[in-house]
Amino acid sequence: MDNRQEKIQMLSRKNRGRVVAPSFLADLSEALGESVEAQALQSLPETDGLLRAFREGYQAAIKDRISYRRFFLATERASVLRIADCLADQLPTEDAFFLTKLSSDCGAVRVNVSTLLAHTASIIRLDGDSLSALSTDQTQGILIDHNPDDPPQAYEVVVWGDRWSLLGQACDQKGR
Repeated sequence: MDNRQEKIQMLSRKNRGRVVAPSFLADLSEALGESVEAQALQSLPETDGLLRAFREGYQAAIKDRISYRRFFLATERASVLRIADCLADQLPTEDAFFLTKLSSDCGAVRVNVSTLLAHTASIIRLDGDSLSALSTDQTQGILIDHNPDDPPQAYEVVVWGDRWSLLGQACDQKGR
């Protein structure tokens, strides 16, 4: 793709983002139970890099790099939310980048990961099917994916990085 086309695409994304960002931030604020301001949105070029880092981290995690990964039945929703709450308790002061379906137009959102995880059910409803977060240093990540059309694997929880994955494993062990 040439430079002119890339500029046009970026302008188009920025324009779409300007239109949807206010309602997205209002919906996110409601889901989290606290105000999320426009300053929390990252630039689109930075977001593109964060999305790439998230995808690469996820791919490495499912290839069994330092990670925790588990599938849950549809009937095990409470276990998924318990793990998310446990992780929230373990990461009370850490910020992360929340990546949504709207991130490519609005930008990733810098939020407290504990707050994000404590509201997993609301976030999954907001984004449609998942909670995706990447640490600010881009070395840790979490995906809680809801797949309602696949009852045996209705939820996938993947946590990677040397710190978060160990916490994910510990949180899962607490509930067993």
